[in-house]
Amino acid sequence: MSDSVGQYLNEIGMVPLLNAQEERELSQIIEAGADARAREEAGETGREVKRAIRAADRAKDRFIRANLRLVVSVARRYPLPPGMELLDLIQEGNLGLEHAVDKFDWRKGFKFSTYATFWIRQAIGRALDQKASLVRLPGDRSASLRAALRAVSGNGDELDEEHARLHRLTTPTSLDRTIGDDDSNELVDLLPDSADGPELQVMAMAENEMATRLLDVWTIVPAMPSSNASASPTGGNAATARLAKTWV
Repeated sequence: MSDSVGQYLNEIGMVPLLNAQEERELSQIIEAGADARAREEAGETGREVKRAIRAADRAKDRFIRANLRLVVSVARRYPLPPGMELLDLIQEGNLGLEHAVDKFDWRKGFKFSTYATFWIRQAIGRALDQKASLVRLPGDRSASLRAALRAVSGNGDELDEEHARLHRLTTPTSLDRTIGDDDSNELVDLLPDSADGPELQVMAMAENEMATRLLDVWTIVPAMPSSNASASPTGGNAATARLAKTWV
């Protein structure tokens, strides 16, 4: 581990973690700040609006800083491609964390860490995709097109539009190339995403986490006599059922 990573870990390790109640309270403040900001953009002014916006900014900053260790934990699971360092992945993951803080809906009952992990992975995954950001045709197809171009342009004449299109097909294209009249979109944004949406993936992650915890409970709690099995609504012993509730 490099000195810079070690220093960063020491710094973020000093930030207190949040409990579930604090996460809900901060989320409510951030939500109120978003409403206040919308009112300000609509022309409303006043101390209450400005106070809510400032409070939301402070809440968001605290929320993010308290979860920076989560980003490091996720980033460490990825193999580093040539030319990238762990801090690069952490920086991208931090952007995903910020997005998660903005979009987190405390009413839906998700654990923030589970929800944020989805967006952190999305941000890191996109950065890794853009690192290998060349879209290439299969080798045989590209070779055939180049051969056709050599045949039609061997005399040195300027290519017509159709041949120019063939030439562009054989030229590697960057996924982060801007497109459109205003250059506001990137080519990568047009690629179809076959993955489930964030809520479905977060629900699946939460279910897996719950199943793992329940399995741990059944492993560490000794079996009770069979006469007590009826005490548990799940068919296990009462002690296991009580302990399971504390984990869920």
